[in-house]
Amino acid sequence: MIALRFAAVFAAATFIFSTPAFSASNGFEVALNSSDTLYAQGRFQEAIPHAKQALAIAEREMSVDDVAYAALLDNLAALYEAELDYTKARPLYRRALEIRLQTYGPKHPDLVNSLINLALIYDALGDYSAAKNLDARATEIIEASNRQD
Repeated sequence: MIALRFAAVFAAATFIFSTPAFSASNGFEVALNSSDTLYAQGRFQEAIPHAKQALAIAEREMSVDDVAYAALLDNLAALYEAELDYTKARPLYRRALEIRLQTYGPKHPDLVNSLINLALIYDALGDYSAAKNLDARATEIIEASNRQD
């Protein structure tokens, strides 16, 4: 599951950051590719500095309130989650959720993955009440989206 989430985040970040503004920033692409390669090899600890580097470059070159930035936060959080370092993953997933809430509003389908990511972290940390609440919010959004289809 984490591998699928990481692959999706990597693909989205690669697409989003292949814009002209980032084309001048070869370091970003190298850092993101290195992180993805190491993740795919199960070398999570080694991937973390590369994900941090990609995040730092993005901080300099774009708004930290952009959903593309949220995708990079998810990327780093997924690495921490793979290392079972839930206390480091939690604030990253929280910030990514905040960005998406600000951008999309509280009922948008793009919040679902953020809510689920954070629910899984709270579950792993033993905060079952918080996990249940986040899961319930995700379910509400999914059900409302299904009713609209």
